[in-house]
Amino acid sequence: MSKFGPVVAWLACATSVFAAPPTQATAPSQEREVWITIGTDALKPVRSAFRGQGLTLPDPTYQKGGVAVMRLRESQVMQLGHAVHEELNRCAGFIAHDSEAEAVAAANADAAPQPMATPTYFINNAPSVNALIGEVRELDIRNTINSLSTNFTNRYYNAQSGQDAAVWLRAQWGELAKGRPDISVTYFKHFGWKQQSVIATIQGTTHPNEIVVIGGHLDSINQNSPTTGAAPGADDDASGIACVTEIFRAAIAKGYKPARTVKFMAYAAEEVGLYGSNAIATSYKNEGANVVGVLQLDMTNYKGASDDFGITTDRTNPALNTHVINLITTYLSPLTYTQFACGYGCSDHASWTSAGFPAAMPFEATISTDNKKIHTPEDTLTYMGGTADHALKFAKLGAAFMAEVAKGATEGNTPPKAGPSQHNTALFDSTYKVPRCVEEGLSCDSGTLLNGRANLGPEVNRPNTLKGECPDGTSGIFHNDESIDRIKVSTPDGTDLIAGKTAKIDVTVFSYSTTTDRLDLYSAANADSPEWKLIGTLTPASAGTSTLSTTYTLPTGGVQALRARFRYNGTPAACGNGTYDDHDDLVFAVGAPAVP
Repeated sequence: MSKFGPVVAWLACATSVFAAPPTQATAPSQEREVWITIGTDALKPVRSAFRGQGLTLPDPTYQKGGVAVMRLRESQVMQLGHAVHEELNRCAGFIAHDSEAEAVAAANADAAPQPMATPTYFINNAPSVNALIGEVRELDIRNTINSLSTNFTNRYYNAQSGQDAAVWLRAQWGELAKGRPDISVTYFKHFGWKQQSVIATIQGTTHPNEIVVIGGHLDSINQNSPTTGAAPGADDDASGIACVTEIFRAAIAKGYKPARTVKFMAYAAEEVGLYGSNAIATSYKNEGANVVGVLQLDMTNYKGASDDFGITTDRTNPALNTHVINLITTYLSPLTYTQFACGYGCSDHASWTSAGFPAAMPFEATISTDNKKIHTPEDTLTYMGGTADHALKFAKLGAAFMAEVAKGATEGNTPPKAGPSQHNTALFDSTYKVPRCVEEGLSCDSGTLLNGRANLGPEVNRPNTLKGECPDGTSGIFHNDESIDRIKVSTPDGTDLIAGKTAKIDVTVFSYSTTTDRLDLYSAANADSPEWKLIGTLTPASAGTSTLSTTYTLPTGGVQALRARFRYNGTPAACGNGTYDDHDDLVFAVGAPAVP
């Protein structure tokens, strides 16, 4: 963590901030000048520290609100970082900029931040949250902390060991993701330093263009000797990365498939000014990405306060903070929380906030009660009692955050709505082997997935019956003989599909004859173990393409199924053997009735 660190600052508690720092022999005239923004509350003690060393801190050229703009030489930037840490127990506390105009713009933006679009956060995914929380394990978190802090005792952003840690983490995440084609693990490429950020992505099922981020920083720093000094960083921030890793592992272990895309991020170069997260957040902003929620986990395993969580109130999103608090009270009672101000850009959440995205950071304590061994060789697992008991709480909170912001569901559970009710078009589900609408909504429509019969048409993903257990007849010619083209289920009143409500079924068919063709419709309350119940038998009014409709009452069940059997002669049966029979199923989510 960079206490009071910058949004895009140059260093945090370091004696060197550049890939190739200037030497003592560098003449002042050869040094590059840097424009910085700094909190005005730091000016007086820092100026006093400069005077004590026979130095002069330049006067601000501009001030707005609580931020001042100054021009410094590179060597003064290093002196400034040291003074802020020594006098205020803060790391950096300033932002470096390429020009005065950029610095002034940053000060103005901090004083009057642009309003950001905030999604509505709500809790409706308890079965999946509880499954994920039950999967999270202290031992796994502890092992990750131990591996990072003992095998990579210096994870400085511009040291080879820092990149070695990134390589190791990418391999760990990649191993976890094996067998899941919807998951990828990649680097986010940075240029100008060695360490790369690592990103694991679980593709969303129904809202893939909406993104949820869970992250922490991978680098560590020894404030006295950044490139070679021991910096195990067990708390800062191996503990956060361990939580991110455990949330990722639990998601895979429980077969979690989010509605929204979830990205797990291990940021490079946080300790030298949020470089990694700033680069990522800025790129997402420039690409127009729709990031709906960011959770930052920076230092999670040192319990320095009586409360279990400290909720950062500044440079975070109030609505998302409220949601995090609601997650604590709903799923993690009797754990407690407090709220505190962290300072000017104290961790990677500030990068996302600066880019206009909603972010939150639950912290292990408060700034005044946090781990005082960070940035030293003593930031070890042993110093934190040798366990990951405190970090376990944050991994559970992160799992709840993931399931209640990204929605979706763990295996065997029904995905709730991820957003406002909508008309859903089914996608082929490789598990059920039929078209499926994963999310609750106003309707479920098979679209074109059922068009055809057997090898006539041909029908995509044939036979489109649950588990493929009811094949179609192969006789005849496409759209000359019997076939089902489409199934849609909705409510006559245009509201959500809820158990106990009346639902309307519309089935588009191609008929050979009005005297010999019949459509049998069946319902199953549980698509995983279907017991087909006949809704009724319909007769086409004309040959050719037509839509047959009826209504029925939705039974109780979160994942339901409809079966349409279009037959030539014969009698009603959920699965017939006529050579002209076409069987098609549709699986869809149904909500539970509201509790009075």
